[in-house]
Amino acid sequence: MGVRDMAGVAAPGILGRVSRDPGGVALVHEGRDVTFGEVAALGEDVAEVVRGHELRGRVVGVPADRSPEFVARLFGVWGAGAVPAILGQWGAERSRAALAAAGAAAVFGPSSALTGLRSSGEVPAPLLPGVDLGEVSHVLFTSGTTGRPKGIVVGRVAFEAAGLAFFEELPVDGADRVAFLSRPGHDPSLRELMAPWVTGATLHIPDSGTASDPRLLAAWLREHSITVVQGTPVLLQLLAGSSPLPVESLRLVCSVGARLTAAALRSAVRFAPRAVIANCYGASETPQVVCVHRVPPGAGLAAEDPVPIGRPLGHVRVTVVPEAKLGVKGGDGGEGRLHVEAAACALGYTDGTPLLAPGPGGRLWYDTGDLVRRSPDGSLCFLARADRQVQVNGVRVELEEVEDAAGRAAGVVGAVATFAEDGSGVGAVRLSVVRGAGAVVDVEEVRAALVARLDPAVVPSAIEVRDAPPESHGWTSAPPEEDPDERLWRVVEDSARSVLGGSGRIDPDGGFFEAGFTSISLMRLVSEVSVRLGVEISPVLVFQYPTLRAFANYLRENLDEFH
Repeated sequence: MGVRDMAGVAAPGILGRVSRDPGGVALVHEGRDVTFGEVAALGEDVAEVVRGHELRGRVVGVPADRSPEFVARLFGVWGAGAVPAILGQWGAERSRAALAAAGAAAVFGPSSALTGLRSSGEVPAPLLPGVDLGEVSHVLFTSGTTGRPKGIVVGRVAFEAAGLAFFEELPVDGADRVAFLSRPGHDPSLRELMAPWVTGATLHIPDSGTASDPRLLAAWLREHSITVVQGTPVLLQLLAGSSPLPVESLRLVCSVGARLTAAALRSAVRFAPRAVIANCYGASETPQVVCVHRVPPGAGLAAEDPVPIGRPLGHVRVTVVPEAKLGVKGGDGGEGRLHVEAAACALGYTDGTPLLAPGPGGRLWYDTGDLVRRSPDGSLCFLARADRQVQVNGVRVELEEVEDAAGRAAGVVGAVATFAEDGSGVGAVRLSVVRGAGAVVDVEEVRAALVARLDPAVVPSAIEVRDAPPESHGWTSAPPEEDPDERLWRVVEDSARSVLGGSGRIDPDGGFFEAGFTSISLMRLVSEVSVRLGVEISPVLVFQYPTLRAFANYLRENLDEFH
């Protein structure tokens, strides 16, 4: 592809703060170098389409994926004066609900071609009362207690301040190779996408097959001499468990999207022995990273829980509101709910739910809902959530949303969703649905309702149908007379079938990936087996024992209850 003369076209917003050589390489995708000039040209093509539909000052849906075209679409929508509503890799029902929540006037089609813009209805009301769309950077989506996705309206000022503060705290430069590993459409991915323009680094984008298989991904990181990665704690453990060799080129590993456990930190240190491990804490509402705790190379091997989330970055002010002030027992001033001052937060939610509330000092604050402890050295440690919001594979979900989605299936009159997490940070949502009197509930219909309305990462892999709600929000225990070996195999096999979403036979001696598992579904398998057996199972075991039979045999030989 030739480089069009884009000297007079500045990159939008924070991406245009530093002028980049149009001939310099910005992205590497499927073996092809994509220059800054080529991205700018693709973005200008998108901008012309947006302008042609007279969408300046409007919201445009942009489906996210790992491709140069996705980057160009963000460029183009921003450059045309519109606001991108960034859609995750969801089912049609959830995508439609997200577009409706944002009042999108148009949405790009699924094709990577630049001609897929289509109208989506009448002129929408303003995103937020009193907020000019010129102040808005983009819209992301989070879980809502009503069962519908909730739009987070992110302001330009806060987004740019957070991005600059992150790279000031964790410097990246033109010698770095940054991997695009974060799930497209999620907040951390925007840091990866902005890195070439803000820092001069090159962004390397793996193909979908490589990104979904930790064995291939670890080899890809070595092959491309990647220096900077972001990943959830579970992904870091998967990479460590699937790779016989460390990645010596890595110098910065950022743990994002979920609680970093000591076990995950130790795995990251073994996988990247020369890297600083940064535990990054934040939320889409903040936006981006609020606090960082840095672990020097090799220093995390003796880590113990809880791993600190560190201190706030320079652009943000946080405070810990003691629980006693909130009417909750146990507050002592050193522990409480973490609040972030309004200046570093998003502008609001599309559904009108208040994002900010008056707090200490008479200022406005965002209550993260996270319970933290302030250590004597001033750093913060995450303790727990104060509500029913949970993190699954780096994706945040309100359990009420899972219950609402399940309740839309035929014959279901009630649902109870719970969450369980083991000591390594691997967790899963568990779901019990209650059938109506005389009703027949098809588990696959329930699963289809969940897939259509939820992020794929949070869909419960095992669904229990009951005639009454569970008394203890747990699984029905196995009959006491069941043979332990038979119970173990039943749990492993049933969990595998549930995770893959089918009832057919799985070859017990065939490889997990050959059976259709991905890195995310393998983690759901580990979590389901762990929860149903009531033991902690390391996620690396599915790579050391990569078939159902080998995995079950290892558990049989090493778990006390089966001796």
